[in-house]
Amino acid sequence: MDAGGTTTRALVTTLTGERRGEARSGGANPNTHGPERAAEQLTEAIGTALDRSGTGAREAVAATIVGLAGVSGLREEAVRARMDRAMTKAGLTPSAVRFIGDDVVAFASGTPERDGTILIAGTGAIATRIEGRRRARSADGMGWLIGDEGSAFWIGHQAARETARQLGIGGELSPLARSIAKRVIPGQRPNGPDHLPEEHARNFARTLTAGPPIALAEFAPLVTEAHHQGDAAAQVIVNAAAGHLAQSVHQVRVPGERSPVVLAGGVLARSAPVRQSLTHKLTLGTASPVLGAGCTAGGAAWVAALWAGADEHDARLHTAFTVPT
Repeated sequence: MDAGGTTTRALVTTLTGERRGEARSGGANPNTHGPERAAEQLTEAIGTALDRSGTGAREAVAATIVGLAGVSGLREEAVRARMDRAMTKAGLTPSAVRFIGDDVVAFASGTPERDGTILIAGTGAIATRIEGRRRARSADGMGWLIGDEGSAFWIGHQAARETARQLGIGGELSPLARSIAKRVIPGQRPNGPDHLPEEHARNFARTLTAGPPIALAEFAPLVTEAHHQGDAAAQVIVNAAAGHLAQSVHQVRVPGERSPVVLAGGVLARSAPVRQSLTHKLTLGTASPVLGAGCTAGGAAWVAALWAGADEHDARLHTAFTVPT
């Protein structure tokens, strides 16, 4: 399972990577959603995937890996007990289930190597050093209020600030500011002598403030679109985002290191400008391979297969598990 903050993906395979059953549910990060809700999502996803795998699937399970966002929450005995009950309810034996970080399975989805770095840039952003398929140390991942630089939230926040700046000045908006203003305050214009441009900008800001802060992440795709149109502000935001993400990666690596860097998360999967700028920064003066993540639930299944005795040096086997579907 790849249990993230937004989506939980469950995958049942044979020990050779043949897919038997798949299912999805909502986010299962116990730190974000609370242990009760997180447990319900785990039970739903894995229970449905096992149901779709055919008669006798539960009895045939050799190993289970759950890559869990917020896995640190399992240090609390009550939270771990609730997760174990979720496994039991889904038809599994808790002692045969291992919980690891979702960053570990994301790394495993991109490479069969034991050591390297995983950078996840989605709604949030974190870089983690992997040693022996375990977390060693990480950078950022501090949440939207004080960190997650280069994430979808960070990109969206910068775009919103630029839009407010342009609205306050008045005049023609750039493609980026126009697309965001149209989404937030559609149809509104600073008309009349009493409606100054700065008041228009404040109305924009008030509208955003009334909603959940994390919703700013929804502006990230608009930055990519504006970048393709040659919007200067979008180009600055994209380059800055790539710079922050590269800095997080460098924080967990040593000079001259050549182990692989795996890129995962919605920003790096869907924003070619950010990914290309980041890749350039990461490969400048180094021979480290920069790889894209594969099927993350498949990465978890592959780690489970290793636990059950599969050959970690079989590259074709790794591909069978992790090729994106």
